[in-house]
Amino acid sequence: KFLLGLLVIGVWGLLVRSIIQLPNTQAQSKSEKEQSSNTAQVLKARGLIIVDERGRERIFIGSPVPDPKEGARIKPATGITINDPAGFERFAVGLFEDNRLIMGFDAPPGTGDERNRERITVSADANGGGYIRFLNRKTFVPGILQLGDDDRLYLDFVDIQPNKVVRRRIGFSGEQKIEEAR
Repeated sequence: KFLLGLLVIGVWGLLVRSIIQLPNTQAQSKSEKEQSSNTAQVLKARGLIIVDERGRERIFIGSPVPDPKEGARIKPATGITINDPAGFERFAVGLFEDNRLIMGFDAPPGTGDERNRERITVSADANGGGYIRFLNRKTFVPGILQLGDDDRLYLDFVDIQPNKVVRRRIGFSGEQKIEEAR
């Protein structure tokens, strides 16, 4: 998470540096009037697409971010997406109108059920909760680390069976087994 944050900050820094010409250190000796003429203006846009050296669209920053080539998003979001060299979305972070912030890490195409290649989801929900969810190659959830309604942290191992879903929940107060009909 920390490294991802550094990546996002680095990308923003490179974008600002390449788009806006910042005054150099020699400007410090100039008068305020001369300095103000060198001050960078605010850049406003609904979206920005970063391409690689071959012209392939790799990073999208937008409000909303565009749909991936795999299909339409469930809901529009303001955020950042990163595509692999073939143009498939591999990472996205988005803030939705209902105040959910979701970050998703996708597996490469051809490594599981193509209906949903997401393997890790990090979410801060609109009610102050949060979770880290893991999806397997069949798009089932074998595990989730979540902040419960009681503000305690839980680790759930999930076993999806033909007629029921069994969870092993580990928390500070111990372990419990939860069964739900499927």
